[in-house]
This record gives sequence, structure tokens and C-alpha cells, in this order.
Amino acid sequence: MTSDASGITERLIGPKPSEEFIRASRARLDALFQQKFEQREALWAERRRISEAPTALLRNLAKDDPATERTVKEARARSKKRAQHALPTPKRAKIKSRAHLGSIDVTFVPPYTWPWQWDATTGSATANVSVDRNNGTMSFDAWTGDNGKTASCAVAVGSYFQPMADVGIMDVSATPAFNYIWDSDNVFDNSHTHAFIGFYVGQYTLGGEFVQAVVDQQATLWDSGGGSGQGANSGASLGASTPVDNDHFYEIWVWAGGDAEADGWSAFWGSAALSALSVAVPSISVHAY
Repeated sequence: MTSDASGITERLIGPKPSEEFIRASRARLDALFQQKFEQREALWAERRRISEAPTALLRNLAKDDPATERTVKEARARSKKRAQHALPTPKRAKIKSRAHLGSIDVTFVPPYTWPWQWDATTGSATANVSVDRNNGTMSFDAWTGDNGKTASCAVAVGSYFQPMADVGIMDVSATPAFNYIWDSDNVFDNSHTHAFIGFYVGQYTLGGEFVQAVVDQQATLWDSGGGSGQGANSGASLGASTPVDNDHFYEIWVWAGGDAEADGWSAFWGSAALSALSVAVPSISVHAY
């Protein structure tokens, strides 16, 4: 009887899917977020088009105004300083992997079976992503930069589970710790920043064919068109539930992502946006009954 990297026996969680499977799974998640990125780009372009006339009027009125120029310089410096703030990795609680029969409780701990990361940018925006499955940590940093446009990031760690019962219910839970910083600065312009954290659970045939996403949870951490925030959470409570059966297996991810959209800076107007998160996932728990 074999065991996975966290010590849980194959008898309890099913055989480990192949590397070919995980490559296809990552590609599916990549495509999902790329589609969302393109949809957001289209919506952001439409918002800019609608606001173009009144914004242009304000910019023309502010042109050559020394006070406005000082305000823009201050906003630009402030946004750049926040973007250079390095987030520390949260302290990860030490939890032992465990399991018992009957209704099945499984607790996965690092090293997790799989990591995943994705990013996309336009203009001069930057996106940095990092995932360490061995430590259960992941982070992203999306910043529009001095010259603006969009950045989007997503990261995840996860494992898999095949129920022993013919049919049942599977509850998944986790308490990730995270540090964060976000910023949305505007002077006669628009910007936006957003982030989420949650669970993704994909259902597959035993042959590895994707069936559906039975959980697609994205709990909003922030969603702002102006302002800033910084802080930490020592253990956010995540949970989800779905019907399951032993004719399928399930990939279980704790994932997080963020976006930043802005136009950049000129002398008398401009904007910048930042979305950054550092996460530690001490465990992922499965209760099947």
C-alpha cells in the first residue's frame, strides 16, 4: 500500500493521477483565467470609453495647474512606494497529516501533490507569481507600473481524492494565513484592484477526463476603484461541500488571485493599481460521508 508525499495512504485517497493529467489540468486552469482576463480587459476598455469625455474635460481644466501637478507627483510617488513594499510570508501552523476509516477524514499537509501558477499582463504592468508546494506557500504581485495597463495573477496548491463509498458528500476546509497590500490611486483617471481566495474542486472520470468544476469558490478579499489597504489574517476559514461518488476522483485546490488595472501617469493626471498577497496553507482537510 503506497502513500503520497504527505503520508496519506493510497487506499484512503485513491491512486495518484499521472503527470499527463496534471499537465492537462493546469492547462485547463490557465485557459479559464486567460478567458476571464480577456473579459475583464474588454469591460475595462468599455469603462474607459464611457468615462473618456468627462475625464478629458477635467484634465483640460487641470492642465498647467501647479497644484494639480504636485498632487499627481505625490500620488505617483505614493503608489510606487506601496508597490515596492515586500510582503513577508505568513507563519504556517504545523499540522500533522491524519486519516481514519468510517466516514473518512483526511488532512493533507505540505508537501502538497501539485502547485499551479498563472499570470498575464498588458502595457507596462508587471505580474509576479510564486508557489512552493513543499512549504505550502504561494504569492502574487500585480502592479500597473508608471505607464499603466493591466496585470492579473493566480496561484494554487492542491491534492486529489477518490471516495471509497458509492455516493456521498465531501466537505473540504482550510485555514490559510495571508499578508496583503493593495492600492488604487487616481487623479482625474480610473483604476481598479481586486483579489480573492477560495477552493477549486474539479471532478474527473477514473480515466482522467474532466467532467466539471463542482466547486469554484472565489471569496473576495478586496475590490476597489480608489484607496488602499494593508494587513494580515492568521487563519481565514474556507469551506465548501459537494456530492461525490467513487466512479470519479477529485482534484482539490486552495487558490488565490488578484488583478490591477490603471492607465499610468502624466504630468497632470494619471492612475496606478496594486494587488499583492502572500499565503501559507497549513493543511487541506477532506471529510467524506
